[in-house]
Amino acid sequence: MTRDLWFRKIWRGRSRGISTVLGTVFLTLVIFAISTNVFIWTLSRNADYTQAVKEENQNYADRQSESVIAYNANYTVSGDEVTLKVTVRNTGSVAVHIINLWIFDTDTSNQRYANKSCDISLSPGQIRYLRGEESLAVTIPEVNASHLFVSWFVTARGNTISVEDATVLLAEIAQGIGSISMDFPTFRYYVVTGGTLGPAQYSFNIPAKEYTIFGVYLTNLDPRRQNINISRYSCFWLSVPPKNAMAYWDIVKVEGETVLPFEFQILEYGTPTLVYFGPTMAQQIAGSQAAANILLYGTIGDEDYGQNIPFISLYLSG
Repeated sequence: MTRDLWFRKIWRGRSRGISTVLGTVFLTLVIFAISTNVFIWTLSRNADYTQAVKEENQNYADRQSESVIAYNANYTVSGDEVTLKVTVRNTGSVAVHIINLWIFDTDTSNQRYANKSCDISLSPGQIRYLRGEESLAVTIPEVNASHLFVSWFVTARGNTISVEDATVLLAEIAQGIGSISMDFPTFRYYVVTGGTLGPAQYSFNIPAKEYTIFGVYLTNLDPRRQNINISRYSCFWLSVPPKNAMAYWDIVKVEGETVLPFEFQILEYGTPTLVYFGPTMAQQIAGSQAAANILLYGTIGDEDYGQNIPFISLYLSG
């Protein structure tokens, strides 16, 4: 046997062994690659699940934290449109986005309801007066002004907010103290420079040595639903018992940031209206606490009207 034939014989035997080894290594690499991909895919799916659970838990916590009240509702009907005027306040700790309003006509002969998309955002503590141009109108066929209505809002997180028609109840209570109520949390003052208002300050600590204007939201809750016309004799009055002193802020008109002479102020029924008093500098009572009152004079319908609203105490800082 020649040397070349002997070498080929030996190589043919060894090549079969090398092929087996190479096949085993390749199969092992394939199995490893597949296992690695499966492991990475499993980790990815677990991460997605964990993130989804985390987001759902956060959404649930935010949904539970939503707290909005809708009150002082008033309905008017024109044709097939029911217009809702209402005040909404975010009393919770998270921002709320209202996306829908439903109004239900409770007429027993033909009950029906309809809805309207909304885009109302409320940060924590914010109040929105949905009246005038911001009133919400829903079309309900064959509706009648004599019908009773029930309504509710829906938030983006799926919570519902019942709309409370508190006007009648408040008007009944107001018969004992007067037909005008004040929204306490929205009391504010402005520092006036050269007849121009600075930004609103929501505080009960007032600078006594600067000219200030007070702003208060007043709502007409007259049981007869008549408008009230406030006259120029109305004022904001501070009494300081320790110093046996007083200070007055006359009622004024404000347009934008400019103070204008007062002529009259109409308080439409059920509509919160921002009323201004001032400007006055009260340096004579600096360093004192004071009891605040709003003295209102005017007419309601054809009759004279007067009311005193004792509402807050202020501190006049020096």
